[in-house]
Amino acid sequence: MGLIDRFESEYLDVSSGRATVRELLELLVGAVLFVVVASALSYYLLSRQVALWVAGILVVVFTVMLVSQAYWAVTGREDYAE
Repeated sequence: MGLIDRFESEYLDVSSGRATVRELLELLVGAVLFVVVASALSYYLLSRQVALWVAGILVVVFTVMLVSQAYWAVTGREDYAE
């Protein structure tokens, strides 16, 4: 089994299962930490205005991701079943 086949297999295993509340909370905590670190780094390296833009964009991206993951956790992913 090649590297790409292993990634595909793992992706299908994760995508076809329903996410648990614990996994969703882990995603939330990771997203919050990522936004805080990225905005602090951009504030330190660039400026306050850039840090606010970075934080705003990341919040939108992670909100969409968390909402979609919560939706798939409720409905399941039967379209990946082989």
